[in-house]
Amino acid sequence: MIYPKLNDEKRIELLNPPQKKLRMVLDTDTYNEADDQFALAYALRSVEKLEVEAVYAAPFFNGRVKSPKEGMEKSYDEILKIYQLTNEASDGKVFHGSDCFLTDKETPVISEAALDLIKRVKSSSKPLYVLAIAAITNVASAILIDPSIINNMVVVWLGGHPHFWKHTWEFNLKGDIKAAQVIFDSGVALIQIPCMGVASGLMTTDYELNHYLKGKSVIGTYLADTVCNFAKDESFFKEYNSIVDQYLEGTADYPDDLCGINDYSVEKYAYSKIIWDIATVGYVVNPNWVHSVMTTTPIITDDAHWKFDENRHPMRVCTYIKRDCVFGDLFYKLSK
Repeated sequence: MIYPKLNDEKRIELLNPPQKKLRMVLDTDTYNEADDQFALAYALRSVEKLEVEAVYAAPFFNGRVKSPKEGMEKSYDEILKIYQLTNEASDGKVFHGSDCFLTDKETPVISEAALDLIKRVKSSSKPLYVLAIAAITNVASAILIDPSIINNMVVVWLGGHPHFWKHTWEFNLKGDIKAAQVIFDSGVALIQIPCMGVASGLMTTDYELNHYLKGKSVIGTYLADTVCNFAKDESFFKEYNSIVDQYLEGTADYPDDLCGINDYSVEKYAYSKIIWDIATVGYVVNPNWVHSVMTTTPIITDDAHWKFDENRHPMRVCTYIKRDCVFGDLFYKLSK
């Protein structure tokens, strides 16, 4: 695939941290677990900075669904629920996404979401920010259908790990590695928020959520209850931590099982929940809360590792999140 080439001036302009109110769409696997709901509600309530034009249901596949298609469909339903709970109108704003992942890096998955994204990018000279918090199939498909859209869009993606990490095996990236490769190879203005060491700092607990959100608003109560229900599910937090263990694999200079294998028994477990996905919203609401730097875009290998070529195009990567600032803003907006 041959992509349009952004000139340096245009790319820098698109990658500069946003300071004014912006147009955005959200690409989300909302039914996956408990954090996408926070991100959508947070975006909808950040009207001083964000104009949420559309929300796209993304495919996912884990123990909660039988197929990527079911993951997308249940995410679509969950998006509508969040709109209802925030008392926001969803008419004409919510779209079904891809019903499968990419089979190669040339063939898009045609969906309502991909086609709407193309239409929206072309509808205005003002850049469209695409906040992606899932396997990035919908966005990659839109680029494959019409590569010209990279001239007027910015992708803010929660996916992968820091570029110094031993590997980049991560749920969103590994969910559709070919789609991730399309995004990193296309030259689209890309702002990556890595998971481990960056978004992983966005931890909360059921006690904190019950204090700041539960009983304060309809959406606040729903979000607090959603996390609390996960906290009571022993099978979930064992599966969840096994995934984090995979994220950490090989990152220490001693064996991962040096002191045995963690069993995450409920009797000796202090539960917290990382609300990964609010990192993207936090960045566009206030880039001072989500620090970032310009760097060269790495290559994603087929086995989910980073490969470096200094001749590649630049991108922006986030390095640290001021957790208290992001959660403070979220609690303030969702408690009303």
